[in-house]
Amino acid sequence: MAETQAPSPYADNAVLDVIEQRSSTRQFKQGVQPTDEQRAAVLHAATRAPSAGAMMMYSIIDVRKQETLDRLSVLCDNQPFIAKAPWALVFVVDYAKWIDLFEHVGCFTPEFVERTGKAPRRSSHMGDFSIAAQDTVIAAQTAAIAAEAVGLGSCYIGDVVEQAEQMAELLDLPAHTMPLSMLVLGTPAKERPATPHPVENIVMLERYRRADAKTLDAQVAEMDAMFRPHAKEAGERVVDIYTRKHTSTFMAEMDRSVRAWFANWTGEKPLR
Repeated sequence: MAETQAPSPYADNAVLDVIEQRSSTRQFKQGVQPTDEQRAAVLHAATRAPSAGAMMMYSIIDVRKQETLDRLSVLCDNQPFIAKAPWALVFVVDYAKWIDLFEHVGCFTPEFVERTGKAPRRSSHMGDFSIAAQDTVIAAQTAAIAAEAVGLGSCYIGDVVEQAEQMAELLDLPAHTMPLSMLVLGTPAKERPATPHPVENIVMLERYRRADAKTLDAQVAEMDAMFRPHAKEAGERVVDIYTRKHTSTFMAEMDRSVRAWFANWTGEKPLR
């Protein structure tokens, strides 16, 4: 089982403390913009994240205009607090830039194919997506930790994949791209307590293990105590997730849009 806190030898480690104390911020000080130095530090940290082969198969769209934030708040499942954040970063899984690079240096020419014996131009595969998606979320999480370190709060917005057609138009996203995640950032309006996180049934030694009844009961009890301290019945948190998320209309829209984004990724059916 995972530790509930950093082991004592690292209790005063500054990096681990930032990770421990971070919690999602949805209330920002109005009229207070991140400084240029804060923005630069966050973006620099994102580009320092691990990347497969240093290919950096992602792009970060830096959103500061109020009209764009307003539109994002509507497209991302109508969440008004997004429009009240002074800054947003959209993390895009991006193979379009590599297709452009391949073409720019002549990889698609008949001469290159004949000389190297390599296959001619192909589309973006799902294997490409797997690697690129890892690059993208690692960069996003690195940015989230960096934001906390420089005094900014942040909140992940997974709904950025919804409303695919309108999102592609808003951000001018071409074929072979997909917005995977978004961070909204700003100065927290108030001090935020560290958010508790579950540890039951997460870390598995050596191989995957389906939980037995005892483990599932422990997981349910942990969730009820942590997220629903006044739960009247066991399993109330699990039921809440089932009814509020698993069977929700926004998840149905997310599923539809993700399918559209994958068709955009492969180039089978570009959104723009």
